[in-house]
Amino acid sequence: MDRVEPVLYPLLRRDLIAQGPRYVVQIGDKVVDYNEDFRLFLATRNPAPFIPPDAISVVTEVNFTTTRAGLRGQLLALTIQQEKPELETEKTKLLQQEEDKKIQLALLEESLLETLATAQGNILENRELIDSLNQTKASSALIQESLVESHRLQTSLDQERDAYLPLAESASKMYFVITDLSKINNMYRFSLAAFLRLFQRALQAKKEAENTEARIAALEANLKNMVYDYVCRSLFKADQLMFAMHFVKGMHPELFQQNEWDVFSGFTVGEMFKKEVSVCVCVCEFPSWIDQERHGALAIFKATFPALYQSLCLSDSELWLSFSQSSHCEQEIPSTIAKKITPFQQVSFQSTTNHLIIQTEQLA
Repeated sequence: MDRVEPVLYPLLRRDLIAQGPRYVVQIGDKVVDYNEDFRLFLATRNPAPFIPPDAISVVTEVNFTTTRAGLRGQLLALTIQQEKPELETEKTKLLQQEEDKKIQLALLEESLLETLATAQGNILENRELIDSLNQTKASSALIQESLVESHRLQTSLDQERDAYLPLAESASKMYFVITDLSKINNMYRFSLAAFLRLFQRALQAKKEAENTEARIAALEANLKNMVYDYVCRSLFKADQLMFAMHFVKGMHPELFQQNEWDVFSGFTVGEMFKKEVSVCVCVCEFPSWIDQERHGALAIFKATFPALYQSLCLSDSELWLSFSQSSHCEQEIPSTIAKKITPFQQVSFQSTTNHLIIQTEQLA
């Protein structure tokens, strides 16, 4: 359902009517018997449902949508259980002890208030009452010290646990990268349960690293390979190259400079931008070795990356002769140019001049 129906408001507010030994509730034009064990659960596929103000106070909203932070915490717990199970056991023990201390402290406060409320005569002359208050104060101070020590130990444990946080963060990012594939094809849907099983298999790799940092790096590399192989087996062959590019973009966004991915995927659109490109096509003189049908793409490339365009020295036909005539142009980029640009800039330029088509615009 997408909204809370007004007809349900009497039931949600528990507007019960007593009729002898039973209770009834008005739903629409009907009076229905009410059972104390009745519970109503409303579910929706809408990730951001609108709940009217008059319904917010009578319903409890629970969001079961997978979030990056929630998944990261879940993956961190799985990692600690596999790598450092004693940390998880110790933390659980500390939390239990802390709750017990808080309960004892609450009981002492309640006992103190009850003792003061039932005291008779002059409180200052009541030796039994004063001894009881002193004992309660001493016990409360010990409990407070225990709580402080518990917090200190928890902080120390959290620091050890957080050493594995980069792995959990990276794995969480991987999951959301592969869920984007459903935008390409509805068949490409991967459940969280399947991803968690894959993550647990990756954690079972042999421990060959000498320190935590090296172990995390090895686990992350192993997980990337497993996720990539697992997903590629589920894709059509035509979409595997697209996924490889999308996987690199999602996992290493720092490898891409501003606007590079948008131009490569065709996301850089807009009437104003098209007008600028059309003007650029009419005014600019493009290298003769580039086909005329690629002038529009080259104009977008030039307008977006003017500095990069200048560094390519495209007017030097001799420099780019092997590249323009090769059926494997990615292997024929001039060495002097390849040293000045990043690998993705090389791919972007090839897609601009040689009409390399990769289905990434739907993922943008």
